Amino acid sequence: MATFNSLCHQLIDHWVSSASFENPEDLYQPFIGDLSIKMALSVVETAASDPYDWHFKRVRNFGYNSKILQVMLAELPNSVLRDLDRPFVDQAIIPGMQRVLESKRPTIDMVKIRFVGVRVGYERLILPQKTDGVPQWCVSLAEGRFAIPSHQELKTDLTDEGIIQLLIEGHTAKEIADMLNLSPRTIEHRIDKMKTRFGAKNLVHLVAKLVGTQVDRRETQ
Repeated sequence: MATFNSLCHQLIDHWVSSASFENPEDLYQPFIGDLSIKMALSVVETAASDPYDWHFKRVRNFGYNSKILQVMLAELPNSVLRDLDRPFVDQAIIPGMQRVLESKRPTIDMVKIRFVGVRVGYERLILPQKTDGVPQWCVSLAEGRFAIPSHQELKTDLTDEGIIQLLIEGHTAKEIADMLNLSPRTIEHRIDKMKTRFGAKNLVHLVAKLVGTQVDRRETQ
């Protein structure tokens, strides 16, 4: 499977080298089989003048299964935006789509938001219809970075929660920096602060304490 960065480059190259796309399928179909289980692809039809009348359609869901993901997907059916979760629409969908429609150029951004009680972070590529007129649709490719339920609060901010999740998954500080679009020095500084907070002697000890905290919280639910 392709990495998110390489897939973005391929999609953007395909977008740039083609004269136009009548349908979104013409843009994404050559690459749909390359999506990893951490990626999802959707289309937003943007023909309506009112953004809340834009239509959201899931094309490819994330390939892994979890209770958290099931809850989130249940809140994001194929529908016009006005029927979806309003805070999510207002913060995560409309602003990004509007920026791309205005520029008529592909855009990559990082979305961090609380959705249905879950702190969510994902990197996203948005590609508008390539046309001389107003784009009638946008394709969105997303790769999940973290999804942490609110009951796992450890007196941390959103960035620390992402670091905690990724440390437990076994990623290095450099890998975490790449995933969260932060500098390695920032990640290392935050990890050092967590070591002090949890009384950890080293990184291995910190991860053990974090895992233990997660287990304790699950057992007391």
